[in-house]
Amino acid sequence: MEMDADHRRLVERLAAYLAGRPEYHTIKTGLGEPPYPELVNGELPDITAFRRHQFVIFRAFTEQELATPAFAAACDAFGRCAAFEHIRFHAIVPAHCGAESGRVVALRRAAALGIRIDNVWEV
Repeated sequence: MEMDADHRRLVERLAAYLAGRPEYHTIKTGLGEPPYPELVNGELPDITAFRRHQFVIFRAFTEQELATPAFAAACDAFGRCAAFEHIRFHAIVPAHCGAESGRVVALRRAAALGIRIDNVWEV
């Protein structure tokens, strides 16, 4: 999968963290060798994994991506899946977006769009 350097760093950091957590398994990333995550509602996640009995979809957003239509499209596609009991959508964002927390920026933008995000990881 092709991704810019900032986006790739976000994915690499969270993938390394998840690999060390025993509750996450069957982790697939868009990095390195297959298997890669599969399309979900027409959008490609950066990471998919299972956490206990839940399927978790992870998508990274750089500071610039948080302000683009790509954020809305990905969040809409993955958020619709998260309406099901056993699926969760988690966003991966930088720790800071300007002077604000990346989590705050992502959640404010999602709320303005009426989109569900189950968790935001700042890396």
